[in-house]
Amino acid sequence: MQTTSFYSTAPVASSRDAGDQLGAYLAFLHARNGSDFARRDQMMAQRFDHSSVRASILIDSERFNRNYAEFTERDVSPEELALLAFVKINAGEAYGVEVTRKARKREWDNDKVLDVLEQVVLHEEDYHTRLLVGAAQHFEGLEINDAWRPAWPLRLLIGALSYAPKAMFHPIVLGSEISGVHAFNWLLERIQTLFPDDPKVRESMEERLIEILIDEVGHVAYNRILVGKMGRSVAGVIARMVSKSARIMNKELLALGFDDKTLRGVEGFDYMQLPEEVRRRSFFV
Repeated sequence: MQTTSFYSTAPVASSRDAGDQLGAYLAFLHARNGSDFARRDQMMAQRFDHSSVRASILIDSERFNRNYAEFTERDVSPEELALLAFVKINAGEAYGVEVTRKARKREWDNDKVLDVLEQVVLHEEDYHTRLLVGAAQHFEGLEINDAWRPAWPLRLLIGALSYAPKAMFHPIVLGSEISGVHAFNWLLERIQTLFPDDPKVRESMEERLIEILIDEVGHVAYNRILVGKMGRSVAGVIARMVSKSARIMNKELLALGFDDKTLRGVEGFDYMQLPEEVRRRSFFV
């Protein structure tokens, strides 16, 4: 029977069941991404990398990049806030992947399933950049620069994560992934209320978030297999901490409605609250 909670018992990492589940996840990733990510690249080319869909909303590039570097302005439309959230979340993810990959790659052994899985999972995160930043193509004349710099809470979290011993690495990642799934799911629900005059833009942004959620649910499952009861408890604490820091680092989310009630929602957030399509297409044990 399929597990339906992020925090319920998963196969123990040293058991045969865990090995079977890890093998099943690797097979799922191969089917989803294809050999050397050829299938993923094809999906990106056909559905996301190029689009003739243009929003009727005009966004000033200078103001957008000023807010991208540091969000300080008022009276920004919810639609522009949503795009800012896409780009800012991506920047944080991309920074984390770069630092983690650099720190972890010295330990990778391609003959070990765990190390192969870790590399594939990190490579999936690279595609999130194309999915999130790619949403800017719908806005005529908008060019995004590299003005963003990671805030100290993110540098602290990623630094601790990258060099943590394996006993702590996966519980920290699990908590971070659960927090990310909660935030992406909330953003998906918020996007569904925006762009009343541009439904095709809204649909594109929804589809991008759904593909990311499918990846992230698999990442949660993968890390669940590698932690025990204590690790799952730690993950719950980490999820709350990461969600709190997200509001500090991404003020666009707060302006978009990620309020205290939403923040507290991560404590009760679980697998069955995800959209049916995400659950149907994800790997989760």
